[in-house]
Parts: sequence; C-alpha cells; structure tokens
Amino acid sequence: LRLCGYPPFYDENDAKLFEQILRAEYEFDSPYWDDISDSAKDFIQHLMEKDPSKRFTCEQALQHPW
Repeated sequence: LRLCGYPPFYDENDAKLFEQILRAEYEFDSPYWDDISDSAKDFIQHLMEKDPSKRFTCEQALQHPW
C-alpha cells in the first residue's frame, strides 16, 4: 500500500526488511503518514495483521468504512 509514497516497511538491508515484513513490524512515519486518515491506517493495520485468525477477511475488508 502506498498512500503516502512508500510502503510502511523500510530497511537498507533486504534481509532485515524481509524480517520486518514477516514479523509485521511497520510504522506510519511522520511526516509522511500524517495526512493519512486514522480510518485508512486502521484498514491497513487490519490487512497487515500477522495473526491470520485476526486479519481481515475479504468480507470484513469490504465492510470497513474507509
């Protein structure tokens, strides 16, 4: 997702970047994400939930207000 121009994962080292992705460790860095609505961030957080049992299903994603 690129609502602010870059994904919420970043590292110069690819191995560390992939570790972040696998652990679902991401940040909505300021000032880049400051203008993104809380609703959009909530939607993204639900889509990127590491635990599949807690992650949005397609149906839940379609019901999200954002």
